[in-house]
Amino acid sequence: MSERDNVKFVRRLWAAIGEGGGLEAALELTAPEVEWKPHAAGGRVLTSQELLEFYRDFQGERQLLEARPYSFHAHGDRVLASGSFRLRGRERMSEFQIHFVYEFDQAGTLIRATTYPTRGEALAAMGLEAPPD
Repeated sequence: MSERDNVKFVRRLWAAIGEGGGLEAALELTAPEVEWKPHAAGGRVLTSQELLEFYRDFQGERQLLEARPYSFHAHGDRVLASGSFRLRGRERMSEFQIHFVYEFDQAGTLIRATTYPTRGEALAAMGLEAPPD
């Protein structure tokens, strides 16, 4: 598969979340053996089911209102997607930025997704340098 196809797939994942289907809708587009490595999980590698449980615990009483992608950048078999999630809690709203590095095999199948708190860390994980400020 091409870089363009990989980016197209990652855009579909974000769209599935953003169209109200939530994380569950995005995971329906992926194979069950995908490895998920959210930085908030302290280095643990999660299955799709474990990711859902982790997300529900992380979300707590907050509700995901919006998943907003900012940019998609392909490099070889990896795609960096930067964006934000907006959550509503009982007393306030919160928004946080997140940077995913999605890794694909030669057939174009997603095999791993890792999150990073900063774009620079995500770029470094892809073997790229962050542009100077």
